[in-house]
Amino acid sequence: MGRTQKQAGKRKKGKKVIIIICILVAAGVAAVLLGMHSCGRGNWFDTTAQTGSLAGKTQEEIQEELNRIVEEGNFNISIASKIYFENGGAEGSARIENISANHYNMKVAITLDETGETIYESGGLKPGQFIEKIRLLRDLPEGTYSATAVFTAYTQDDLSRVGQAAAQIEMIVEG
Repeated sequence: MGRTQKQAGKRKKGKKVIIIICILVAAGVAAVLLGMHSCGRGNWFDTTAQTGSLAGKTQEEIQEELNRIVEEGNFNISIASKIYFENGGAEGSARIENISANHYNMKVAITLDETGETIYESGGLKPGQFIEKIRLLRDLPEGTYSATAVFTAYTQDDLSRVGQAAAQIEMIVEG
């Protein structure tokens, strides 16, 4: 058998192995999907699952992992609880901050509680950045308004949305 015939034979075997692997993967995916489809609420939990932690981990290792997960998933929000405006078209001191300890970029939207209207939207803020003063998207008449500031967190690498946190605030338009 010549060298090219051996190589051709190896290529055919390699293609057969790839095809067999693809078939097995497809069958496995189909089985999983079928299993998911046939599961009712009563069968949602794995019957082979055990309660507790895997053997071999120290309590310190378990706690470190839990702390890491919590730290990565948490973020702090910071905004003035009351924002004062001289008039409906003036700037107000909102003191919005994405503290440097956060792991995420942030955007902030403020909506009026009574109507749900968005009256302010920030651009993105990296950790360690802040916005001192804001101007509303439209003039508001004199009065006190209950509002909600929603902070939306985004990953720093690809700006995927990861979560939100909200704060109740008051906006006071003085004149």
